[in-house]
Amino acid sequence: MMNFSVAVDDHLMGVTHVLRGKDHLANSEKQRYLYQHFGWKVPVFVHYGRLKMEDVALSTSKARQGIEEGIYTGWDDPRLGTIRAIARRGIKQEAITELMMEIGPKISDATVSWKKVYGLNRAILEETSNRYFYVANPQMIEIENLPEAEVGIIQRPLHPDYPQRGNRELPFGPKLYITMEDYNKTGDNRILRLIDAVNVTFNGGKTVYHSSDLEEARNVKAMIVQWVPVEGSLSADLVMPDATIKTGFIEPSASNLKVDGVVQFERFGFARLDKVTDTKLVFYFAHK
Repeated sequence: MMNFSVAVDDHLMGVTHVLRGKDHLANSEKQRYLYQHFGWKVPVFVHYGRLKMEDVALSTSKARQGIEEGIYTGWDDPRLGTIRAIARRGIKQEAITELMMEIGPKISDATVSWKKVYGLNRAILEETSNRYFYVANPQMIEIENLPEAEVGIIQRPLHPDYPQRGNRELPFGPKLYITMEDYNKTGDNRILRLIDAVNVTFNGGKTVYHSSDLEEARNVKAMIVQWVPVEGSLSADLVMPDATIKTGFIEPSASNLKVDGVVQFERFGFARLDKVTDTKLVFYFAHK
């Protein structure tokens, strides 16, 4: 009955091309028989394979069950492979369109890697996304012996390749946030370079001003890390693809960001601003 009704409906509606999964190959033959029996022009049948993605749920029935059971927060949960979910993370429509064009309507099954999706999306976001400092899992430091001449406003471009977009301003002073990972990696008496600012060392739990020269930091192969001033910093949560949440701080100039905008957190990756509350900004992580 399904094959009979579908064939009649398609004929009456003037359908010329039928596109569907290869699991309908047998149905296409049955419908072709009906077309020929009634003397109707047979449409072009195009069959394509199943599209799979690595490490992501694409089954709508399983997704619906997970939502009903509270495993997923909704159809836009970052662990799902729905259009709503990947769009919420900042994956652009143009990247998905290009991916589909590359795969094409071939009959063999196709498995898409996130690496491929991220590569296509990165090519778009690299040009459009302004840069900001974000510190997840923050550790506050207070630089001792910081020269007064080093205290002030540091100007950094919103995008290094598009100076016409202007600069962002970061107040620099002795109290800063850096990531706990960078803090732990440096170790006692080793130099750490704060981007566009100064070099510091850690000794016995203290953070001490060392120097200002970038070349000196490079010569000793010091890590060069992002930072966020305590003064004016904004609380920011970052929802990761596995739905875990990183908490941290973003630089003050991020107060100008609009919901749905995608930015690049320097040394971290791309993220889409999902919402702004009275107390914090909430981002969804896209990819590195």
